[in-house]
Amino acid sequence: MDFNRKSALLFSAKVLLFLKSCRATGGPETISPDIQASQEAPAELKGDGSQAGFVYGAVNEPVIVLWSSPGLNRDYDRLILNKPVNPSVWAAGMDTEMRLWLVGKAETQAVFGEPVVILERQGDWIKVAATKQKTSLSEYGYPGWVPAGHIVTNQIYLTELENLPNAVAAKPVIKLYQNKELTGASVEICYQTRLPILGECEKYVSVRLPDGNTGYLSSQDIKRARELSFSRDEIINEAKSFLGVRYIWAGTASYGFDCSGFTMRLYQSQGVTISRDADEQAKEGVAVAKIELLPGDLIFFAAKGGQGQIHHVGLYAGEGMMIHSPSSSSSVRLDGIDSGMYHVEYWGAKRYVPALPA
Repeated sequence: MDFNRKSALLFSAKVLLFLKSCRATGGPETISPDIQASQEAPAELKGDGSQAGFVYGAVNEPVIVLWSSPGLNRDYDRLILNKPVNPSVWAAGMDTEMRLWLVGKAETQAVFGEPVVILERQGDWIKVAATKQKTSLSEYGYPGWVPAGHIVTNQIYLTELENLPNAVAAKPVIKLYQNKELTGASVEICYQTRLPILGECEKYVSVRLPDGNTGYLSSQDIKRARELSFSRDEIINEAKSFLGVRYIWAGTASYGFDCSGFTMRLYQSQGVTISRDADEQAKEGVAVAKIELLPGDLIFFAAKGGQGQIHHVGLYAGEGMMIHSPSSSSSVRLDGIDSGMYHVEYWGAKRYVPALPA
């Protein structure tokens, strides 16, 4: 995500909505239009999955777009707006011009089960902040507008997401099943989707779903969050599994990434949390000289010959190459870090995990 996209986002967290009540069963609550507003800012999401008096929820579609304004979309975007959403067809059907239309209009994406805090409502739209996407735009998470029907609130799910071991989708897309036999797949979910584990055996894990129901994932398709650890070889292998995937502005999902959405998810796959946007990723970690780059380091590019605003990030792959998601007209690919304008606009590199001693 570049500076122009961030600067276009006007965020105001002045209004929060109160939950009228939670069902005794812990079942899912839709976002009611008559929830009253609060002038208080939301508290940090605690280990019990919520905070009394504030509305927390989770994404209940495979992938959703967080928009800069409510109702800001084309007729074509019904594929990503109408339930059930169809992100694969939505992404595949866009040519370069259609992808460029998203610039300044889409802010980020959130995947199935991602927790959000609800900030405001206008008609059938709500403003949310994705709490697991770090940003300076809001202390609550990355903000944007979504159809209210894409979010459910369920106390059991939120509590278990914070307190139980999580299953993490370890492939670009995996199947979520309705039964232990792993038949009758109910939905396709994306890379780095995280769901609380209720039980596990050799063949499958059972998981809590955002609406409070139970689903099943193949053990071959997931990793356990507690087992994630940084590996330079592994993060490069993960990145290479997305070679050829078309860029989508604001993308953080397997159907299309922007540059920083790609690096954020890759680091999540290693158990490391970094900021959502490229310029903020560049503020973290430890600076690394170009001659000392190691695979897995992030490299940044800036306007004005590398001296201006950071506008791009890539993952160093070794031997002078990077894997990155460059622009709306291209796909995830390997490029030389000194090729073309990248040589001119090189800003520097950051390392988020210390190098092991030789």
